[in-house]
Amino acid sequence: MTAELHSHTLLLECYHPSAKLTEPPYFCASHGTNGLSLYEESEPNQRSVGRLGEMHNLYSRFRPYRRELERGGRRVLPRPGDVPGSRTFPGTVQDKGRGETVKQTLGLEAHELFTQLVAQTNLVKIGPRSGLFTCFVGVEEGVVRVWRDWLRDTAAKGRTTNSDISQEVVEEIGKGKEAVKEVDSDAKDLDDPQILWVSSLRNTGIRFNVRERKLQRNAPILIKSDEDMPVIYEIEYDELLIRTSHLLLMLEKSMVQEDNSSGKAVVFGSFG
Repeated sequence: MTAELHSHTLLLECYHPSAKLTEPPYFCASHGTNGLSLYEESEPNQRSVGRLGEMHNLYSRFRPYRRELERGGRRVLPRPGDVPGSRTFPGTVQDKGRGETVKQTLGLEAHELFTQLVAQTNLVKIGPRSGLFTCFVGVEEGVVRVWRDWLRDTAAKGRTTNSDISQEVVEEIGKGKEAVKEVDSDAKDLDDPQILWVSSLRNTGIRFNVRERKLQRNAPILIKSDEDMPVIYEIEYDELLIRTSHLLLMLEKSMVQEDNSSGKAVVFGSFG
């Protein structure tokens, strides 16, 4: 189904408005669709038809990552045996995200209550040459408002979670057992405050990890009790969630576009 997009892949663009011309798009590796196996039946029946509404709440999960670049950051390093459109070609969903985790830095001045991220997800089909796409369909786009309070609370939650994990690992090692960290994807609630949704439709959302970076500057001598300090946070793109039914519609739209194409390709890259 949409968990296997075959020769298609997802591109996520997410950047501060000031970084529109400098921040590259991120390829996304598939991490599956939780709960899809519950609806797999050999033959459709009346009971399965009544569960279509439940399937509307299924989400496919992807991991955004940066592709490895050469020194100077202008060209993607080739991999032996990689053929565009093949199973091992960089950027396809079959590639399990062998790339750098996407991290960005967000700063807020003392008077700023929030900052913004422009987010756009596109479903593309890789062309015969790297940087060329034969199909290009927008999945969803919008502007995500990132509040100061959300950054602070999410960073605090991350510190607490990491502390709990460390304690559990120490206990296991003390007992002579192998420390294994298992991630239960099903336990991640869609109402998780770490997820920022691109629109009110909740067709696409991004789960972030947040870490505060301390400013290397002297604190002011006098400050009002209700006045905020300038802050800098590092956000890590943990997961991209897309409503599975919506992604399926976009996949069908891409296939129609491919059938009606006249051999033209979309060029997507940096020039100069």
